[in-house]
Amino acid sequence: MRLNLVIICAMAGTLAACSDGSDPAQDAADVAEIEAMHDMPAIEQISPQHIRYPDIEKNNLFGASCGFAPGNSMKVLFLAQDEHGYMKLDDKIVTLAPDKGSAELPLTGFSKYDGKEFSVTITLDENGKSSEGIEQTKWQGRMVVRDHKDRVTFDREGLVGCGA
Repeated sequence: MRLNLVIICAMAGTLAACSDGSDPAQDAADVAEIEAMHDMPAIEQISPQHIRYPDIEKNNLFGASCGFAPGNSMKVLFLAQDEHGYMKLDDKIVTLAPDKGSAELPLTGFSKYDGKEFSVTITLDENGKSSEGIEQTKWQGRMVVRDHKDRVTFDREGLVGCGA
């Protein structure tokens, strides 16, 4: 008997919400919010791959650059150069354009790169600076990749090494 009473109360509440007293502007806003949720698919996390010497050779990525490697590894996931940035996804090199209004990296390149599907930001912790040799310097840093809707799809701390 109680269950029937709960169902009747719920139906009455639903009918009251659908009555002529509803606000058309609020209804339109509710519909727009639901439609926007459908236009925003779930965030797809990406896994940038190690850019190896054969990738550098095949794609002619030689020259002065700054590279990001996660943690304390030497596996470079992003190469920042003056004219392009490079990331490897699904066994393919993805080319990104530098945001020349962003901060410059120590040797070459910029802190932000934009592409068709992703943007990459490299930040440095200049307090954690350590030098290796005459031609190369390393910093603690972070690489953040965002999708075309500005949602974070990759975020790691690691080392940023710059050299020729």
